Amino acid sequence: MCPVCSAPAFSLDGACVFCHAPLAEHGDEAELLEYLSEHIPAAHVKRGAWNRGAITEAAFDVNGRTFRARWKDEQLDLDPPVDLTAWLDLLLTRISDIAMQDATLRRSVLRSGWALR
Repeated sequence: MCPVCSAPAFSLDGACVFCHAPLAEHGDEAELLEYLSEHIPAAHVKRGAWNRGAITEAAFDVNGRTFRARWKDEQLDLDPPVDLTAWLDLLLTRISDIAMQDATLRRSVLRSGWALR
């Protein structure tokens, strides 16, 4: 967990992907999907049987681009197919672009403690 923004700890070049604070640890991928679905208003989430349990798939439609993460054979399958921290950075960059015009999304991003890009 990032000590500054309380997001799951995912580091890109030694800094938190979300708030850019110095960070050395690595977070849990399942926890990450829960966190993103709670903080991104346009998240589409699928869970286990009867829509309960852990998230099995999450999709984020951002500015005409869909970012998808789903569990497949105990591995997190990402679309676009890049490294997880790069995927997060792409997603957050697109969200920052939209947040400049959408006050509700900007408020959600800033309340989460994320740095706009």
